[in-house]
Parts: sequence; C-alpha cells; structure tokens
Amino acid sequence: MADLTVTPSTAGMHELVLLVVEDVLCGVDLRQIQEISKVPDITTVHHAPAYVRGVVNLRGQIVTVIDLRSKCGFAPLALNEEQRLVVVNWAGEHIGILVDRVRDIAVAEVGDVLEPPANISSINGAFFSGIYPMEQELVAILRLTELLSRDTHAALA
Repeated sequence: MADLTVTPSTAGMHELVLLVVEDVLCGVDLRQIQEISKVPDITTVHHAPAYVRGVVNLRGQIVTVIDLRSKCGFAPLALNEEQRLVVVNWAGEHIGILVDRVRDIAVAEVGDVLEPPANISSINGAFFSGIYPMEQELVAILRLTELLSRDTHAALA
C-alpha cells in the first residue's frame, strides 16, 4: 500500500481522510483505508509496546490496534464515543489506528501538497509525507509505512 508521495510529476487529486490526534490535524489518503468504525471492545496484549492498545475482532478478522496518540508521544485517552478505529491493510495484516476523531474528507491536488518543513527532524519527520495547506489550517499527511513500521514513538508537534 503506497503512501501519498510529494512529487511534482504525480498528477491528480487525492481524497484525504482528516483525522484529529490531540490538537493536530492529520490526513490519510482514502485509498489506504479499508474501513472506519466505532471502537469495539479491545483485548489487551501483554508485553506489547505501549502504543499497541490491543487487538479487536472485526467480523472474524483479528486487528491489531495502534494508539496514534501513544505512537506520537501524546498521553493515551480513556476510550470514548468520538474515537474511531481507522483500519488499513499493511504488510498483509489488518491494523487499526485509534484516533481521537475522524473529521472530514478533503480533496487535495497533489501539486498543492508541500514538503514537510526542514525543522521537522528525527523520527517524527519520517511520519509525514507532506503538508497540505487548507484555507484556515494545515494538514499533516501521515506516511503510514513509516508510522506502522517504526517500533518507537515521537511527538507530532
């Protein structure tokens, strides 16, 4: 599953699902998402990294739940009604990304997506493939391959 890449030669529009984590607005290319659901009961997995919230059974599929807040260095929240599970298929496995809420969908022209700022460094810079400037806010486009393959955490801001 490819990330939305920032290259001038890539033509077209991308639909970004807008996710909120803490006070950061993130975007994920809609083509990367298998489904979005309310958060079912999560079974804890002992000895897993702190950002692994546990596993869930979605219609017979076991899905590992990654808490995006924890992965990005924010304090985890108790589960609530606004939170959503964003399910992606990564490396042949179903992964659920727990987010504070799903806000909307934005259509981004690839040419409008900017490179992440140079001052974003370390692992958190690797989490972004670009920044999409909307009329009144910025969307940090998540690079799921980096986010899901790294066994550490870092702050988004």
